[in-house]
Amino acid sequence: MKNILLAFIFIILKTNIMIAQNNFKVLTKKEEQANYNLRDLKFYKMSSYNESLAYYIKKDNLLVQPNVPAAEHSLIMSITDFDSNKFPLLPENDTPYYRYRELMNKESFSKEEMLKIFNKLNFNYNEETFYPDAEKFVKTLSLDDRKKFFIPVLYFIGEDLHKLCPNAEWNFNILYYFQPFYEVGLYYEKRNFSFYDLNLLLEDKLLNNKNITFKSIYQKIEKKLIKDKELWRDFGNIKGD
Repeated sequence: MKNILLAFIFIILKTNIMIAQNNFKVLTKKEEQANYNLRDLKFYKMSSYNESLAYYIKKDNLLVQPNVPAAEHSLIMSITDFDSNKFPLLPENDTPYYRYRELMNKESFSKEEMLKIFNKLNFNYNEETFYPDAEKFVKTLSLDDRKKFFIPVLYFIGEDLHKLCPNAEWNFNILYYFQPFYEVGLYYEKRNFSFYDLNLLLEDKLLNNKNITFKSIYQKIEKKLIKDKELWRDFGNIKGD
């Protein structure tokens, strides 16, 4: 009985130590600005993992800002955790891109991989009826499954847009949040169509339940792409390059 009690106490102590070692506090921008002035804080260093910026606030604690201008939060964390890259995954960081970060490269961002995701979700892809099929299917999905559905939908809408500029290629740019991930867009020579608007529209539909169809999302981006099509045509040097 004594041995069992000692083992139980050991487990509790070990758990408490682990929690203490990974302890952090999340601050909103308003909370950070109300409590700290960066001009009064000594700079520690920039993380080589995610390029976040760290400032001393106490002997062993840091104020850490992500290297993302639109970030919603900063952190208070220990120097040990910062140096060990023990950054938390905050809700706004848990994006579809982050979840499928292993696919965000030229080799893996492919039709084959996207179909695997569809199969896991029990969605049958048919090129001819993709838009109405996806419209019906998404109504049956939970928010978690909608995040899974996001990346292959982005891929297939993107491939339809790709037909307007066959010479373009998929391009991947890293976003340095606390847990870094890559965003994807179409790239042609020195002209980059970032899919920023497409991302926002898909987020509105899949994550925020906005009443907009996949087909209308495609049409909105198609209209913008056609408007800027002179930037994509293969006619030599473009003024300003």
